[in-house]
Order: sequence, then structure tokens, then C-alpha cells
Amino acid sequence: MTSPERFCVHYLITVRDGRSIEEHARDISIEQTVELPEDVIPVSHHRDGLVGRIETVSAAAETDAFAVTISYRCDITAFTVPQLLNVLFGNISLKDNIRLTGLDLPPGLLEALGGPRYGIDGLRRLTGVYSRPLACTPIKPMGLPVNELAQLASDFARGGADLIKDDHGITDQAFHRFDERVARCQEAVDNANASTGRNTLYFPMLAGRFDQVDAQARTAVRLGVRGVLVGPLLVGCDIVRHLSREYGLAVMTHPALTGTFFHDRRHGMAPSVLLGTLFRLIGADISIFPNAGGRFHFSHSECQELATALRAPLPGIAAAFPSPAGGMNLQRLPEMATDFGADSVFLVGGDVLRQKDRVAATRSFVDGIRAIFGENLQPVEREAVSACEWQGGGDNDRDVQDVLHCSDYHWHDRPVVDYKPDQTLPFVGVARHELIGRYGEQTAFDLRYFEIAPGGYTSLEKHVHEHVIIGVRGSGTLRMNGKELAIGLHDVAYVAPLQPHQIHNPGSEPFGFFCIVDRQRDKPQPVF
Repeated sequence: MTSPERFCVHYLITVRDGRSIEEHARDISIEQTVELPEDVIPVSHHRDGLVGRIETVSAAAETDAFAVTISYRCDITAFTVPQLLNVLFGNISLKDNIRLTGLDLPPGLLEALGGPRYGIDGLRRLTGVYSRPLACTPIKPMGLPVNELAQLASDFARGGADLIKDDHGITDQAFHRFDERVARCQEAVDNANASTGRNTLYFPMLAGRFDQVDAQARTAVRLGVRGVLVGPLLVGCDIVRHLSREYGLAVMTHPALTGTFFHDRRHGMAPSVLLGTLFRLIGADISIFPNAGGRFHFSHSECQELATALRAPLPGIAAAFPSPAGGMNLQRLPEMATDFGADSVFLVGGDVLRQKDRVAATRSFVDGIRAIFGENLQPVEREAVSACEWQGGGDNDRDVQDVLHCSDYHWHDRPVVDYKPDQTLPFVGVARHELIGRYGEQTAFDLRYFEIAPGGYTSLEKHVHEHVIIGVRGSGTLRMNGKELAIGLHDVAYVAPLQPHQIHNPGSEPFGFFCIVDRQRDKPQPVF
């Protein structure tokens, strides 16, 4: 029988109670797994490796401290974020003089966690900016009216910022509600991008109960937002993974509430582990941390180790951007450049916000980075077009037709267009007619007619926007919720947000259906 795969955790243990280091290590190996008196542990649990296994013990540089490596079976994490954290540091976080300093995770566990959806390479493709750090500016302070927050977003984008983020204290307060604020700020950034030709990305802060955060993510996606800011310790670490995987969002993590892990250098977690490795593994594309010499108290070496952890090679895991912050200013750009290099996000707030001309101040910020690194701009990589994307063929300037006359399931002046221009999401035998919404109509919805040839099928996908499907020719099946649902003439089907679905035509005649969908909508995601 093959032994279950194991992963290693590195601890720094300080001995101050008269017990041997072996006793301390054994205490951790039991506390983090079976949590029983040693004489009560079943022999089979030792034999099967369910109890943590002490791999190495060695003296550390610090007086009365030891470096200890303990391995655990991967399957006791249930391959979930909460249980992984529980195994790493659950009960022993309540003890003293134990510091988590490193992790060695095998490919199976790394694959289960997933890591960043975009990472450094993906965010560069979204922004089109290469060979230099990305410039990020924050919208603040909390309490400004929505129009002033949107104006800040516009100024920063017109000044050339690559990324714009909410301050982490700006959430869903009554004086600037999330839905209105994010809509106005994203609109301001979109308008600025249309003017500059760049692709500045806006990262609104998500916070609140799970249901609120989930609803905020859906709103953000519908508004065309590509990334979000989130505090993993404020909303829960697995929420980060959920936002990244379920909604296809880039994630910038904020270190709020993590400081209790760092103040005692003999206990807690090293910043490189929590803000580096763990935040990266749960989905952070960018991890913000307090840089040495700023308002907080990280050391230079801690910041370097953190940046290394975010970018270190890990099988199947994208590298993430380190974002040194916390009181940075334009005068420190050369120093930050030396410390963190091109694959970083430089976050400067107060030094830009104190200037009356925020456009010019932002431009000075970006020019300061360019002066050190130069700049390589590439066309922004557009995502593959889906069945829900419009690919030309219409004319919003023409006169709206009051009636579209149909002949044999073809409509006058509405040509058949490709269901998908490429094969990114597999499909067979599907044609599309854009009927209402793309020919000058001022609608909040689009009406399309799809027709699937015998034996054909649409892509297996999911998305935030909803569908209504109305059968108008032949019959087909909607595969959803593990069921095959028959759709016949005049039957109406509803596809809920993020519901994986696929439509098949198992018959010998064409299956045609109307599809009503939001005019503004997100791109479908493949279902694995």
C-alpha cells in the first residue's frame, strides 16, 4: 500500500520551560493532529502516519531556539484552506514561543489550493505593461462623497496609474454605498481608458458577511471590474480562493488584522509565510505589505523574504506581485526599485493625494518608475470571445426596426454570426442571430436566437449573468444541476448565476431557442 503523501512545516521553537526540544516538537505533532494524551493515541494512528512526524531538529542561531520540521499527511487537511490553516497553526497559536517559518507542499496539495488566477504574467497581459513595476494609487479617505471618489479614480487613471484600489476602510457604508460607488468609479476609469488608450484596472474593496461579499463580487463582475481588494483575515482566507476561482477576479490582498502574527518574533508566523506563501496559495495576485522604513515595523530582511516567497517557483502556481506600501513616497522609488525589482507593484498614496493636481502627481509617480526601469507597452490581451460576447455585425447608429420579419427561422437584416469565433470553449453545430439590443435599440437586455444542429451542443460554462431560454423550434436538453432537462416548443428555462450549464440537441431536427440576457455581462468561464 502506498503511503499517503505528506507535506512539511518548519517551526522555530524557543525552549523556556525546562522541557527538551524533543518534548516540544512531539507536543506540536500531537496537538496539531489527534489532540490526545500520548498514551491514549491508538497505535494504528502512529503506524498510519496520522500523527505529525518529526523530521528534523537542529539548533537555531537564536539562543535557546531550535529549527524543527514536522510532516503531516496531506489528506488530513481535507485539501481545504480552513483545515490546512488549522493543521499548520490551529491549537498551537494559543501557545507561546512557536513560530511558523516555512512550508514545503507537494504538487497535489498545491493543485488543490490553486494559487493566483492571473499572477504576474496574467496581470501584465491585462494591463499591457511590461519591464517595470506597476504603479498603484489608492482612493481615500473613507467618507468622501461618491462623486469625489469617482473623480479621484478618473484623475489617477488619466495620470497613467496602472492599478487603482479602494482604501481598505471604504466598504459599504451608508455614505458611499458599494453598488453606486463601484459603478461610478469603474465608469470613471473606463472613460479615462478610452481617452488615454491604456487599460488601468480598478480594484474595489470587498468586505462584510459572506452573503454581502458574494453579492459585491457579482456586482463588480457585472460592472466590468477585473480585480478586487480583500482582507483575508477580515472576511476569511477561503473567501479569497472563492473570489478568485468562482468569479475569475484578480485579487489584491490587504494585511489588515495580520499584525498579531508578527509582533513577537518568537511566536506567530513569519510575514513571508502568511503574507507571502499562504496568501499567494489562496489566490492573491498581489499581496500588499508594510515596507521597511514606513509607518509599520517590518525589517528589510522580512520584506525581502516576503517578496521572494510571492515569486518563488512552485509547481503549477503562478508567481504573485509583492506590493511594498505603508507610507511610501516618490523619493523612495529608487530604493524600492533596488529592493524589489521590476516584478512588483509600487503603492503610493499620501504623496500623490497631497497634491492639488492629482493627474500631474500621478504622472510624476509613473514617470519616476519609468525613469528607472523604462517601459515596454504591449497590446492588452483580450479574453477569448464567448457566446455571450458581441462580435460585430450590428450597427448602433442605424434606425431601429419596429418589426423583424421572420422566414424559416431567419430574420430580415439579421445575419447568422459565429457562435464563437474560436474554439477556446468547445462546441459543435451552433449558430447565432443577434435580434434585439445590438442594432440601435436602447435596451438593458439582448435578445438572441440560437440554433443547434442535430448532435450539436453549446459550450459547458458558467457566468454571473442570468439566462432565460425559450424553446421555439424542435427540442433539446439543458444539462444543469446534474440533470438533463427537456426543453420543447415554448418551454421556458432559467439559468441562475454561476450555474454550470450546457445545451444539447440529441434529436434529428434542428433545435432553436431564444435567449434573453443582460446587455452588460461578464465573460463565461470554462467548467472543469
